Amino acid sequence: MSFNFGIIFAVICMIGGLLMIILYKPFWWLMKKQEMPGHYKWYLRIPGILMILFGIGIIVISIVNDFAF
Repeated sequence: MSFNFGIIFAVICMIGGLLMIILYKPFWWLMKKQEMPGHYKWYLRIPGILMILFGIGIIVISIVNDFAF
C-alpha cells in the first residue's frame, strides 16, 4: 500500500473522532458540575463517531484504489 496524504488525513480524523467521543462534555456543563441527561451524551458523541467512520472510509477507499488500479 502506498503512503499518501489521504492516509495521514484519515488517521488525524480517527484520532480527532476518538477524542471527541472521550471528551464529549461541553465546557459549560463541566463548570456547573451538573449531570447531563443520558440522551445528550449520545448527541454529543455523534460527531466523533461520524469522524471515525469518515477516517475508516478514507482508508478503505485508499486500499481499494491501491488494489484495483
